[in-house]
Amino acid sequence: MPTIAKPSLYAELEQVMAAMQVEDGFTAASLGLVVFADEEEPVFSYRGNEAMTPASTLKAVTSATAMAMLGPEHRFTTTLTASAPWKLDAEGAYDGDLVILGGGDPIFTSVTLAKWAEELKAKGLKTVKGRVVTDAAYFPEQMIPNAWDWGDVSNYYGAGPCGFNLDFNRFDVSFSPADTVGLPGTIAEMTPPLPWLSRANFTLTAETESDGWLSVYGGPYAAALTFRGQVPLGDELVSAQGAIPDPAYHGAESFKSLLELEGIDVVGESTTRRRLATGNGAGLPEATHVLLAHPSASLQEIVRYLHRTSDNMVTECLFQELTKADSLNRSGSEIIKRYWEKQGVPFYGLRMEDGSGLARADDIRPVDLAKVLWLVGRSTFGDVFKGTLNAYHNGRLRWKGGAMSRVRAYTGYSDNGYTFALMINHYEASADRLANWRRRIMESVMALPSVSE
Repeated sequence: MPTIAKPSLYAELEQVMAAMQVEDGFTAASLGLVVFADEEEPVFSYRGNEAMTPASTLKAVTSATAMAMLGPEHRFTTTLTASAPWKLDAEGAYDGDLVILGGGDPIFTSVTLAKWAEELKAKGLKTVKGRVVTDAAYFPEQMIPNAWDWGDVSNYYGAGPCGFNLDFNRFDVSFSPADTVGLPGTIAEMTPPLPWLSRANFTLTAETESDGWLSVYGGPYAAALTFRGQVPLGDELVSAQGAIPDPAYHGAESFKSLLELEGIDVVGESTTRRRLATGNGAGLPEATHVLLAHPSASLQEIVRYLHRTSDNMVTECLFQELTKADSLNRSGSEIIKRYWEKQGVPFYGLRMEDGSGLARADDIRPVDLAKVLWLVGRSTFGDVFKGTLNAYHNGRLRWKGGAMSRVRAYTGYSDNGYTFALMINHYEASADRLANWRRRIMESVMALPSVSE
């Protein structure tokens, strides 16, 4: 009798992927799915060797590398220093500058600045005869990767990594409509107010039933912000978040304001190391006298935050931090590539223009994306890393997702022991239809027999 071949364990996955590929809206799409079990080669691959745009799943590669090379307990330190020995005269005046040394902490907030102001008041400080200066030279002066789109860089998700970051380098703004269609809207609220920036308002009031939208334009170190959008008639405000062009200067201004709230007068004008250096270099203080220091949360907690929120700026700080201890002065992308190549990931076709996946020029193969996570899952910090990923399907799956126009990607782990990377590029189908196909694919992965069986 002829031998009857047993159906493959992965036949359902093959059928689902093949059916998705020929459905209207996906016929021109690039689809890739790779699944690893307990071996170094994938147990299933559908076009897994074709490089595709990863969007924010690239964050998982950056965060995994940071945890592997820096350790889950790595911390950033921000330091308040003084330009001269700490001596107050009889009136509580200090004759020098207060200098904030940024340490690249991506989650540093104004809460710490407020505490520092309180502590200086408790030390008897009443007047700073010098200035508040912020030194952000810890990271490169160019905050934005060249491959980021101009339309992204001034909106909240395009905030760049600075050597000194404050409140995620973002501001909130709301516009109210005029009384007449066609007239400009009006800024109703801006938090923080950023009075040192000028504003160009090109928003327009639209009919009541129109969709409201708002976009911000400016760029790193810009002196002005431009607002464009549509504000419908009525009582509803149209709101957005933007990227603060100069986080270091914003930090200096914020700390000066917080000191003044504590009754401490600051005589000099706020400035930054960059502003002083791009002038004539005069007055650049030597910050050698440490007053206060703030260690960040652990890298593990920072990674948990960035996986939950998909924060580009936070990820780019980790990308830059990888270069700090590198004796060969390599870029973050080269460090990441070489590290995982030594672990057995060939990275054919890899292109990393950033660490966060915001650049559309980024490319990675599904098989390499999945292999990195498979190796992480088997490492000493594997359980820690898995725990930082968001849970889906009643906790049976944990993954990092990525999305941009006509791009969706997912990489992570299933509770039955599999590691996967699903990438979908250039699709035309609706979001609901794509979500239905993703659900079918994930259900097929969860239906596989447990790897431990």
